[in-house]
Amino acid sequence: GGPVNNDFPVVYTEDAATKLSDLVQRRCFNCRTTGTCTWRRSKLSPGKLLCNKCGLFERTHSRPRPAQLPNKLGP
Repeated sequence: GGPVNNDFPVVYTEDAATKLSDLVQRRCFNCRTTGTCTWRRSKLSPGKLLCNKCGLFERTHSRPRPAQLPNKLGP
């Protein structure tokens, strides 16, 4: 990486086929996070990217991971 050029904002993609670059970064199709240790491909929405947590949840439960899991409830 070099200096960040603020004239060109980063574009986030949820499409697994999109080519990544300095200006194109991945985003989870389900929870919208952009930071995860592993990117996974959605089985329910083919061609879409999921973060590690959403990908594992989908694979285990065969449904999208809820936005708020019970143990994360708060104000």
